[in-house]
Amino acid sequence: MLTSRQKKGVIFGIIWSFVAWVPYFTEYLGSVRSYLGIPAALGLNLELALNVGDAFIFSILFGAGIGFLVANLLEFFSSKVKIIGLSSSKKKRLLRRGL
Repeated sequence: MLTSRQKKGVIFGIIWSFVAWVPYFTEYLGSVRSYLGIPAALGLNLELALNVGDAFIFSILFGAGIGFLVANLLEFFSSKVKIIGLSSSKKKRLLRRGL
């Protein structure tokens, strides 16, 4: 079962992979092509390596996978790793009193 954060990560990855092709077809966003075009570059390289398939579809799969992994890491770190001092101590005192 996917959590809502993981679903958002997959959707963000798919949108990112669509936007990643803009610098390859136009002159827009050329200055950030190395960062923005990661899924497109991975899709192109996989198509060249396999000699089969479509780079656009591969980039969508890579974008969805990267988005899912990032969302999964955020989910893990937000639930498992607790940073001392971030939560308010006033709330804890009220909970101990039973209020």
